[in-house]
Order: sequence, then structure tokens, then C-alpha cells
Amino acid sequence: MPACPVCLTGTSGFLIRADTPFRREILGIGKKDILLASGAGPVILWNDVTAWIEEGHFYGMIEFWDRYCSPERWQFYRLERPRSLPPSLPDPVDWRWIVDNRPLVWIDTLIEQGAIRMFRQPIVELGKKEGSRIIGYELLARGEENNGKIIPPLVLIREARSQNRLFHLDRACRLSAIRTVTDRPESFVYFINFIPSVIYVAEHCLETTMEAIRNSSLSPDQIVFEVTESEYVDDPDHLKSILTYYRKNGFRYALDDVGEGYNTIERLRFLEPDIIKLDRKWVSGIHNHPDKQEKARQIYDAARETGAACLAEGVEEPEEALVLKQMGYFWQQGYLYGKPAPFPDRS
Repeated sequence: MPACPVCLTGTSGFLIRADTPFRREILGIGKKDILLASGAGPVILWNDVTAWIEEGHFYGMIEFWDRYCSPERWQFYRLERPRSLPPSLPDPVDWRWIVDNRPLVWIDTLIEQGAIRMFRQPIVELGKKEGSRIIGYELLARGEENNGKIIPPLVLIREARSQNRLFHLDRACRLSAIRTVTDRPESFVYFINFIPSVIYVAEHCLETTMEAIRNSSLSPDQIVFEVTESEYVDDPDHLKSILTYYRKNGFRYALDDVGEGYNTIERLRFLEPDIIKLDRKWVSGIHNHPDKQEKARQIYDAARETGAACLAEGVEEPEEALVLKQMGYFWQQGYLYGKPAPFPDRS
């Protein structure tokens, strides 16, 4: 194991090893806290536990682990006196230990105080020849602690699930999204995420959402309700009933992360979405991978067969955007066009 040059002043801390290097900008934490081995090799992160959490790095790391890494590829060590590298390490522990030892606000308090902030990420339409324009935004919920620290969505969901408050969080996020975009001068399409597993009867569970929209300046054609694949695989019949309710009330709906975990063509025929979003797994590096190009074509053909529009998410490189455009993915979303960011002031 290579020595770590980061100086520590705390009396407790932890060390994390990974077998796969990653980009610093994806992790999104301070450069002083991370050591990247050149090429392949372990990544080691040291820091004082308290300072690391208070500075907000904990949330970025948790989101990174959940999104980009398999737990078996990481080793997590809790160290009591990390002033120098010990000659031998203790047995690794489950990195989720820190999830249960964090100073997070109670989810009930966060919901009651309305401390749900909406970030937005642009969705663009590419011209058939050149140029692009923003046609809408995906609305992304973030928690906000009393000290202004932002809590990522994966942490919010885990906390709400552990306290049996997932329905309340999901409803609070939908209502916050509607409040955030109502009465804004620009007219865009807004993608609002929802968790179908917490909606038992659509007419009852979505009543407050429908009322909020009726009392807003929004029209139904401005709203697309979006469901992630991980939430609709288990019970497609239940999801279909929710989506039918949305459509009866004039709204469109989108399926996120399409291409993973289920028979795409059969499921699309059954659910009849208005929009499908190609999973970022098939977007990343698509210009260099013929297998990803073939998968994207299959999903595009299946979507068009059912009359759905196609949107590629996770676009980060111009080369990816060009290949996808040539396939017919004129709607695109990703860091190439803008990262999630807070809404500007109404003024």
C-alpha cells in the first residue's frame, strides 16, 4: 500500500481503498483530501471524520459510491489515530457504518420545514443541421440543512426509507418542484421525478399534487412525470395504473434509465411512455463502443415503434452527442449542456 501524503490533525478518521481510479471532478470533493495513483492502482482518502462530514464531503462520497461503484470493489477501514499509516490495518468494515453515524437532520423536520430545494438540469433539442436550444429541465430534489449544506437525493431517500417516510418525502419533493417553477416568465417543460412504490392509489395519493398544479400557473403539457427504472421493475401493473391516471389528467410521462434490467421492447409496449430516457450506461463512450451503439439503436427502434420520443441522458462529450444525434436522439441531457444547479432568483 502506498504511503499517503495528506497530513492529518484529527484523532479519528478512516481510510478507503479502491481498485479502480476515478476522475476527481466526478467525486466532487476537495483536492487536498484525495490521492489518485497514476494509472491503475488504489485510491486512498484520509481525513478527520468530524471535519470531513462537516465540510460536506461525506454526502458527495456516499452519492459517488452508490452511483459509480460496486461495494465489493472498496475496502473501508475505521482508524482511531490516523496521524500516520499504521503498520497493519484492522479488518475492513462496511462503509455504510458512516451512514448510521452522521449528523443528518431528521427527515420529518426537513419535510415539515419545507427544506427541499430544487435544482435543475437542462434538456436540449439539437438541430438537424447545427445548433441547440433548451426545451426544458429535469427538476432534482436536494435537502438543505440548517447550516446551508446540501444533502444529495440518495441520502434523502435512504433516510426517509429507514424512518418509513418515503411517501412523505416523495410528496414534498413533487410539491416543492411545482412551487419552484410556477409563475416563472419562461415557458419550459419540466420533468418531475416520482417513486411509484409509495403511491398506493393514484387518485388518493396524488390528490395534493393535482391540486397544487391546478392552483399554479402551469399547464399539463408543461409537466412530464418521470419514473426511474429501479422503481418500476417489480410491479409494472401498479405502475401502469399510476401512469394511466397521469395521462387521463393531461400529463405526459417518461421512463428513466431505459436499457437496464428488463425486456425493453415488451415493457415499452405495455407501459406506452411518451418519452424514454436512454440509460447513461449506454451513452458513456458510445462513440468508441459498437455494442453500445447497437443497444442504443435497438432502444430507439423500440421507442419509435410505440410512439415514444427518445432522450439520451448522461451526455458528457461532444463525440457522444454527435453519434447519438446521428441515431435520432435529438433530445439530450448531461454535463455537456449543464450540471444540476439551483434556480436563479425570480428577480
